[in-house]
Amino acid sequence: MKSIHKIIFVVIVFILAACGTNVEDDKYSKIYDMWSYMTPPHSVDIEYNEYINGQKIDYFHETTKVFSNFVERESGDEITRLTPYQSHIRLEESNGTTVTVVTVQRYVKIGDNNIFDSPINQSCKIDDYLLSIIIRGHEFFNVIKISCVVDSSSTKDIYYGYDEGIVAIDRVSNETRREIVKAYERRLQ
Repeated sequence: MKSIHKIIFVVIVFILAACGTNVEDDKYSKIYDMWSYMTPPHSVDIEYNEYINGQKIDYFHETTKVFSNFVERESGDEITRLTPYQSHIRLEESNGTTVTVVTVQRYVKIGDNNIFDSPINQSCKIDDYLLSIIIRGHEFFNVIKISCVVDSSSTKDIYYGYDEGIVAIDRVSNETRREIVKAYERRLQ
């Protein structure tokens, strides 16, 4: 009698295990909060490497400061302020003389189109969710990939890491590929 109970138990365990969730299917039905992907939870200093056609040509630093009701990214003369609202994120980019305002759809699903409302004529969609990805030797986890068509000869992929912000940007224009990849992060006090 005990062996029958063991067999029934094993069969039930196999049936329950077979009915588990499929991560691939879940990522398409899940709703993602872009605020969690566009901003870190604390202030950080980040170093990005820049590549053109596969060759590292430069690097630069960006400081991200987290305040109670907005996040500010500063890199050289460029300042980007992100402010969360219930249904969208307001992104203000300033290079000292010009301010560009972009409205980002806050809650998205894989496949959503036109998530950026911007004066720049581009079409962007949430292309994929990646548990991990290696870009230029750096591994990133829980990444959302946004693909944009800028014009007939230019595309841009932006990779946002959960609680990180931008981890990589991959731009292709005509025959030139320009990549920016996060190489280092240091938490600020």
